[in-house]
Amino acid sequence: MRRKLGYVLFAIGIVHQIVGLLIYGPVLLTILEAGIVNTIVPPYWDRNAAFWFFVTGFFLMKYGLLAQWLLEHHGAVPRFSGVGLLALCVVGVVMMPASGFWLLLPVAALLLLPSPEQKAAA
Repeated sequence: MRRKLGYVLFAIGIVHQIVGLLIYGPVLLTILEAGIVNTIVPPYWDRNAAFWFFVTGFFLMKYGLLAQWLLEHHGAVPRFSGVGLLALCVVGVVMMPASGFWLLLPVAALLLLPSPEQKAAA
């Protein structure tokens, strides 16, 4: 399972985008109708929320692919990467308990475990 954590992160990013479409579909239509350019400005806070929701999903997918590449080519991701994801998740869970940050907690924790190669070297 540990060897596929990047794909798990990528899948969480895809789910994030699907949920975003369900939640923010009407908001995306207002952005399109407004012409896209310079449409995410106050007082359109719903547009701002939609934008950042989708950006977050995109970066989850990108981080998942990068993590998977590192796992496949190096057997692990850098420790600081797992620590950073775990810290972000803890802050997210504390500040937004009713969120998807819970999904990322086990992934972040598993990324911190030593790889089989690291265990053998120790």
